[in-house]
Amino acid sequence: MEPISQGVTISGSGKDDLYLTGNGGFLLCPTPTGKIFTREQLNAEQLEMGKMVKNFIESKVLTKKKEIEYKQVEIDGMPLCVKLLKELGNLGALGVDVPETYGGLGMDLTTTMHVAENLGPAGGSFTTTAIVQMGIGALPILFFGTPEQKAQYLPKLVSAEWVACYALTEAGSGSDALSGKTTAVLDGDFYTLNGNKQFISNGDWADLAIVFARIDDQYSALIVELNSPGVSRGLEEEKMGIQGSSTTALMFDNVKVPRKNLLGKAGDAATIALNILNMGRLELGFACIGATRKVIQHTLEYTKQRKQFGRPICEFDMQTGRLAEMVTRLFAVDSILYRIIHAIDDKIAMLPKDDQYWDNMVKVIRSHAMEASVAKVEGSEMVFQISSDAVKMHGGYGYISDYHVEQALRDSVINMIYEGTNDINRLVIFDFLVRSIYNQNIPFAAFSEEVDASWRKGIFSFPDNSPILHEERKSLYAGKYLLNFLVNETIMRFGKDIKNNQQVMRHISDMILPLYAADSAIARAYTLIEKEHSEAKIAKAMAELCLAQALATTQTLAWQLMAEIYEGKPKAAGYGKLTWLCSFMKSNHNPMRLKREIGRTVVEKGLKILSL
Repeated sequence: MEPISQGVTISGSGKDDLYLTGNGGFLLCPTPTGKIFTREQLNAEQLEMGKMVKNFIESKVLTKKKEIEYKQVEIDGMPLCVKLLKELGNLGALGVDVPETYGGLGMDLTTTMHVAENLGPAGGSFTTTAIVQMGIGALPILFFGTPEQKAQYLPKLVSAEWVACYALTEAGSGSDALSGKTTAVLDGDFYTLNGNKQFISNGDWADLAIVFARIDDQYSALIVELNSPGVSRGLEEEKMGIQGSSTTALMFDNVKVPRKNLLGKAGDAATIALNILNMGRLELGFACIGATRKVIQHTLEYTKQRKQFGRPICEFDMQTGRLAEMVTRLFAVDSILYRIIHAIDDKIAMLPKDDQYWDNMVKVIRSHAMEASVAKVEGSEMVFQISSDAVKMHGGYGYISDYHVEQALRDSVINMIYEGTNDINRLVIFDFLVRSIYNQNIPFAAFSEEVDASWRKGIFSFPDNSPILHEERKSLYAGKYLLNFLVNETIMRFGKDIKNNQQVMRHISDMILPLYAADSAIARAYTLIEKEHSEAKIAKAMAELCLAQALATTQTLAWQLMAEIYEGKPKAAGYGKLTWLCSFMKSNHNPMRLKREIGRTVVEKGLKILSL
């Protein structure tokens, strides 16, 4: 993995720029102040794209929600979901980041993700269909295809003239996605493709698939037209959620695939699959923002009109607190995602438009693979948790299919499974952090020296004197010290054997997640306070609540992790350092008071606050 943080120093202003590097750089610097991109900075063109998609979803998709779920077929034999996908393609929404040469709009990734966000409220079925089309269905060709492959296929995918799918998973592979048994044997100008793929989204509707197969035992990717002889499709899977989407097996029996349809080189499967997953994870995270917002809107409306004991239930303290938890988590995850994607866009904007452009773009995205996994885990678990709470807040009505939250909860489960299960993504987060440390992509050793020097002197100093959220940013910086200490202890204790200690890896990742959420929420609130934004007060309260929760979670996990690290070993020094670091991780805020303040504001103003 090539270094991407060259020229970044650990002191002075350079240290504050580490949040830009990817590779976990945000863990080594104070919370960036006034520098991260937030939704408040979306420009008119980006907002217009989002509005167009939002209007389409509300007028065309949500009005046909039940018909989509029952896979209604139109008079001409076309599934309603596919018909709507084609209409969306005609609006340009499926090719936002595809160059105009190939029928797209040639816009940046931030705009693409804003579109994905506005697809989220459509319901899991249509959202899945569209996200596959614009993401893992088309992006392999965009990033890794030859100019001829791009010209032949991308215009058809951007317009949805052809429906796309991504055929990686096999019955025996699952999370071990690169162990598939499908084969492709070259004979003259054609590959002969044999094998089976499972759980393929858009499977029954797709005209084209990105199929992964072994060529002379080199796992590779092929562009396969699914009207070819020898291609067959399994029955639709009966699923818990996203019931209106198509999920089938694909079977290949001596299918002839032109040699020119090899994507990249033989043996490039890992490069293609893993890098496309990074984009898929980001798109999924953004779609989860939109889906979550819809759930909260329905819940807020319900709790305002539903009365118990003579009062709307939104006025009861427990429900007020739950509403606050919902919007605070949405605020934090929203902050994470826009922060990540714009940092990627900033790097892409600096790339020369030469023959290496797409290869270099992939490298930029890969440098944020850790952050992409954070986005996927945080987004998917947010919508699941909030949908679950929403069902409870609806009481018995939440269990009835006429209410939005019932389907939302069922649909939300799959988000934690596809694009790599959340367990796998937690391992990815840890793995990429350790890779960044060993490859010196981030100055982790220099930060460790800072932590050790602070411990030896018995002085914890915070290198930022701005009064805005000063104590909050200082406490969070102590949390980064704590994580640095524990990562070093973990590496020294387990070494290469860490791969067999997945609970330890998960613990580290579960500390990174809330720290990144709090870091992003505080950075966003700081900017809004500094600019005297009209919603700065509520943003500050949400950032304070997010921090209080993050510090509590991180310290609990830290003590549990230390018990494993020091199992059967002397522990006085390590525990003393842990105790000292935790002493600076303080929140002077009352979470219950904050929840009342946030909840009451949401009941009064709705989700118009901060464009949530």
